[in-house]
Amino acid sequence: MLTIQQMLRMGSAVLGHKFFGLSRPLNVMLAVTDRCNSRCRYCNIPGRGHPDATTDQLLKLIDEMAAAGAVRLGLWGGEPLLRDDIGELVDHAKSRGLYVTMDTNGLLWPERAAELRALDHVIFGLDGRPENHDANRGAGNQEKVLRAIESAAATPGLSAWTITVLNRRNLEDIDYLLDLAERLKFRCTFQILHHNEELGRNHGELMPANEEYRAAIRRLLRRKREGARIGSSERYLRYLLAWPDYRTATRAGRHLGLSCKAGKLYCNIDADGRVFACSLLIGKAEAANAIQSGFKAAFQAIPPLPCQACTAGCFTEYNYIYGLDPLCILDWMRAMRR
Repeated sequence: MLTIQQMLRMGSAVLGHKFFGLSRPLNVMLAVTDRCNSRCRYCNIPGRGHPDATTDQLLKLIDEMAAAGAVRLGLWGGEPLLRDDIGELVDHAKSRGLYVTMDTNGLLWPERAAELRALDHVIFGLDGRPENHDANRGAGNQEKVLRAIESAAATPGLSAWTITVLNRRNLEDIDYLLDLAERLKFRCTFQILHHNEELGRNHGELMPANEEYRAAIRRLLRRKREGARIGSSERYLRYLLAWPDYRTATRAGRHLGLSCKAGKLYCNIDADGRVFACSLLIGKAEAANAIQSGFKAAFQAIPPLPCQACTAGCFTEYNYIYGLDPLCILDWMRAMRR
């Protein structure tokens, strides 16, 4: 969980934005590689092929984002554990006072876990029963990620969660996942297919009908009220339930009145160093390169948003939290304490 000092820094910046329009990159998602040792059916990131930034370039970026006011650094890719220096990056970010999280498929976790003792929070991709997870992510992968989850859940000080991409193959696996979470003591989050064509693929094939998605979301809401180990907030799930058409991931106007803080209080650094308001805008908007111009200048150069709402779970949760929604904040505080 965030330290009191980190929460105070975050709260101060949110109030500064709310009352004075000040921008600060509280939450930075950093793609450290496009490379991946899995080929998920719905992901096109490994096919992009950007060369990795060097260790020195990423250490400098971490210094610059910390100086610009970052509180949380989220490492993702591709697969972050494919980088030989990933432990060094985590340790350096922690030394700069950042709360550090990682999204991983878990396949390399057992052999890399010792290097990641400083990590605060890890999110493993888990897409359902063995046959459905492996159909999405690769043969034999579910058994490996379960070993990774058990290892991480037993690590003192490390919060271990999962993220499930709901799609046509696994809508019936929600209860299986929640039962597994209760047994292994992790917390589940859920998202729907939402990446654009640069980062995603096969969405037409894997996209459920709108009512199938809504039935699954209603089930999540019911199970959450029953006390299931669901990290996704009720605010986000109700927001998602009211989305008009899941085949369209973004909207020009607000949804349920929620204001988007992308590019103002959070951002995404692509694997090539370009700084976008969020990952959904990769390939859709202009972006300055933080490796070339420095992080602060690249963050300040983020253009106005072409959209104000989306179905991405992480961004919607950020927007509720940074919008000071009390129910969402309490929901997340309870989830992180557990």
